[in-house]
Amino acid sequence: MATSAISKSGSALRRNKLLAWLPTIAWLGMIAFFSTDTFSSKHTASILERIIRFFYGELSAPHFHILHVMVRKSAHFTVYGLLSLSAFYSWRATFPNRARWFFSWSVLALLLTLVAASLDEFHQAFVPSRGPSVYDVMLDMMGAMFVQILLATFLSTRKRTTPD
Repeated sequence: MATSAISKSGSALRRNKLLAWLPTIAWLGMIAFFSTDTFSSKHTASILERIIRFFYGELSAPHFHILHVMVRKSAHFTVYGLLSLSAFYSWRATFPNRARWFFSWSVLALLLTLVAASLDEFHQAFVPSRGPSVYDVMLDMMGAMFVQILLATFLSTRKRTTPD
């Protein structure tokens, strides 16, 4: 009877750890999709141009180019920041600790993000409409580090008691 309860709780724990990784795995899949020709600069330009024209009318080509680059680079920062956030909670479920924030979880999340960003750029080397860039990996890691700093700041703070 006792071994049955232990095996059930062990399988539930494994299932919970697997479920904690599903958002991270799904986001990695989205990143892989974003790395295809569908999200190349040529395709995103036409979509963004339609949106801008709808809301603001015409925009000069040089101004549109600057805006387009800013939107694409902001997407790098945001997408990999979100990957880092998701990976943090996945690692937190995999290696539980009583603390709300643990340095190892952030390091592992950053390492996973670095591997994903590097593989993304490697993949883009083989997509004719895309190209690899070490600068994009650095921007991706800036987004990931920004999120990890926010997590460390907000999760590691404790309630302070004020002296009477």
